[in-house]
Amino acid sequence: MVDINLVIESLSYVYQKQTILNSISLELKNPQTITLLGPNGAGKSTLLKTLAAILYGQSGRVILNQLDAELNRKEYQSQIGYMPEAALIMPELTVKEQLQLLATINQIDESQKAIDSVINRCQLQAVVNKRTHKLSLGYKQRLNLAQALLNDPKVLILDEPLNGLDPHLIIEFRSIINKLKNDVLIIMSTHYLAEAQLISDRVLIMKNGHLIDDIELKNIKPPDYDLEKVYLKHMENNT
Repeated sequence: MVDINLVIESLSYVYQKQTILNSISLELKNPQTITLLGPNGAGKSTLLKTLAAILYGQSGRVILNQLDAELNRKEYQSQIGYMPEAALIMPELTVKEQLQLLATINQIDESQKAIDSVINRCQLQAVVNKRTHKLSLGYKQRLNLAQALLNDPKVLILDEPLNGLDPHLIIEFRSIINKLKNDVLIIMSTHYLAEAQLISDRVLIMKNGHLIDDIELKNIKPPDYDLEKVYLKHMENNT
């Protein structure tokens, strides 16, 4: 098993006098899938961006295998793959050209090998020579994911990867994620509670910048445990 240890220590983030993250502390280890749940404005995207070292908290630290996200940013980010909610792609390029461009920008070692690997892992073989503006939403999301995997990261961060997908595309995407989770620590956000219960090893519920529940889903299955009821109970609680 790949050795992965991501530690979040008392992480806080304030924007325009509003506390977006309020002293978040977590330790996430080893390949698995962890899903963030919470309403809009809970702080999910901000937390994911701090874990990707795109934002820095005003206090606290994020450390991956003893690499500080702020002090060792370049080395830290070399082990992180980040998939934003909206795919960052050049519409006039083909899928292969898009991946080649990103590999060049990020100075990926053995770039052709890396490109071939993500094309296979994300099931993009059928569209490698297709221009990205002609891709379906499902294939755009696969390309978005492929870009996040290009540097062979230890931690894969996915911001609302299921957003806008039809049910059959969600099933396809879930299949890809389930194959990745044996090698990578996956941290994703979603509003799909049923999908979170199907795909996750661990669920983190956020509200108003606070982490309010941390749920291990291993060996816990419906009807003994209903994630939807737990989530709704937290949302009804005013604290």
